[in-house]
Amino acid sequence: MPASYSNMTVHQILYTSLATSAMSDEQLKSILLKARATNHDLRVTGILLYSEGMILQVLEGQEEAVRELYEKIRHDPRHTAVATLVDQPVERRVFPDWSMGFVPVNVSEFVYIAGYVDPTKRNFLLPRAHNASGELQSLLQQFVADQEAKVRT
Repeated sequence: MPASYSNMTVHQILYTSLATSAMSDEQLKSILLKARATNHDLRVTGILLYSEGMILQVLEGQEEAVRELYEKIRHDPRHTAVATLVDQPVERRVFPDWSMGFVPVNVSEFVYIAGYVDPTKRNFLLPRAHNASGELQSLLQQFVADQEAKVRT
C-alpha cells in the first residue's frame, strides 16, 4: 500500500444491490479491469462480491472520493435496489487493494488477474481483510454462504 494511503482519513461505504440482468464472465472481467484502474486513480480500495445477480461492495478511501464514486455506482443502470448498509469513517483500510470476487464459469481465465478473489475458497478474505471488524467479516462470509446455498437448491 502506498505511503500516501496511510496518511489519509478513511471513509467506508458498504452496499448491496441487484443486477438488472445476469452478468457474463466477460462482463465481470471488463468491470474488474476497468474498476481497478479507476479506483487506483481515485485511491479507493475495497471488495466487490457478485453471485447470481446479487452484489455486495465495500468502498473505502478519502470521503469525497468514496462518496463521488458511490453516487456514480448508485445511478449505474446495470443494477437496482441499491441499499446502503454502512456509511462511516474507519480507523484504517480493511482492503488495501481493490478486489472482486465471483464464481466464473471458467475460473482459469480469472485466477491470474490482479484483484480477483475466489469467494468459494474458505479463507477468501485473508490476508486482505485482516483489519476487518468481526461484523464486517461475518457479513461478507454470510453473503457468500447465502449465495452458495441458493446455487445448491
